[in-house]
Amino acid sequence: NKAVLNEAVSRFEKANPGSKVEITWYQKNELNQALRGNFQAGQGPDVFYFDTDALEFIEGGFLADLSGGIRWDNVHPWAKEFWTRAGPGGKQGAWALPLEATTEELYYNKQTFSELGITVPPSLRFDEAQFADVVQKCTAGGKDAFAVGVGDRPYPGTYVTNYLLLSKLGAEDLGDLWTGGGKVTWKDPRVQEVLGYHKRLVDMKAYPTSISSLKLGEAHRYFHTEQKACMMPVGSWYTSRSFLPVDNGGQPQSFQLGMLNYPTVKDGAGTDLKFQAIGGSVAVNAKGKNVDQATTLVNVLADPEMGNFWSAKTSIQTGIKTDPSKIQNDYSWYFGLYADTNKSIKPVVLNWQAMMKPGMKEAYTQIMNSAFPAGLVSVSDATEKLEQARASGR
Repeated sequence: NKAVLNEAVSRFEKANPGSKVEITWYQKNELNQALRGNFQAGQGPDVFYFDTDALEFIEGGFLADLSGGIRWDNVHPWAKEFWTRAGPGGKQGAWALPLEATTEELYYNKQTFSELGITVPPSLRFDEAQFADVVQKCTAGGKDAFAVGVGDRPYPGTYVTNYLLLSKLGAEDLGDLWTGGGKVTWKDPRVQEVLGYHKRLVDMKAYPTSISSLKLGEAHRYFHTEQKACMMPVGSWYTSRSFLPVDNGGQPQSFQLGMLNYPTVKDGAGTDLKFQAIGGSVAVNAKGKNVDQATTLVNVLADPEMGNFWSAKTSIQTGIKTDPSKIQNDYSWYFGLYADTNKSIKPVVLNWQAMMKPGMKEAYTQIMNSAFPAGLVSVSDATEKLEQARASGR
């Protein structure tokens, strides 16, 4: 969020006379491409945005260890733990400040549900059969079930699969599947049941025909402005885009936003679990010329006041500790909606992009993010390719 980073820079410059910070804004994909080239050339910014899609930066020694110099007592322990992992030579470090913390949610259009005769249960959760019926009513009513586009992101197409797997397997077995531990394989009957169920939804035309080319920002507008889809599976950072002014791509004021929990599955081991993740974070260039000053700048963000400011500006959770009573914005109703939806949920920190080995991650991205939801691959073919990648150990 530009306002938050500008505020942090302003505070840093006031506390450090003579220091001047220049911010360059990038789109995420372009940023990572630029950083890869800069780091290899021994260059790059002193401070930069960091996320799980560039974990090779840690292994390559391009991130400074922030274990010291950051007020970690102002950061939730689970959020610090997320970025505490092995770096070069196996050395443990805390490699980034976790600014954005999110859960993965299922938003829906209340007006569309009403028009299609879909009644949401008090639990805000359908079972498998009921959810399939919801998808069928959406597509029969001329809507896509899910507003999902993978044209510029490697993950939106995996949301539904991931949640069905979590609900069926539970956290431990899903973690084993994703890390390639060997206890759970893609041929496991439970996994096959999940893939078969999701394929039923795909065959109902649950996803946009343009899923492969539709970009993330376009998917947001597809959902709340064009209203061509009943639901949108996405991180709770939905608000950072959709609570902007309409002229900047935000949702119309008349849009009736609702939230669901993902469907339960028969004999599921993870019914009440929900993915919690660290998203956009801030890191320091280990090979930069101003590591100490850069760390001091990042430390400005490790403050409850900045956490409150972040949540007020974005309506998104953060890894920084906050005081909810001091978070004021025009979307206070959303915090109530979010709390009601998640009141009986148990968060788990599992992230396939961070856990999978490179070969498995590449296969999962190609198949489950794109080909499978687009209806281009069968369950048997997907299973064969994913199991081959898992068994290879790459």
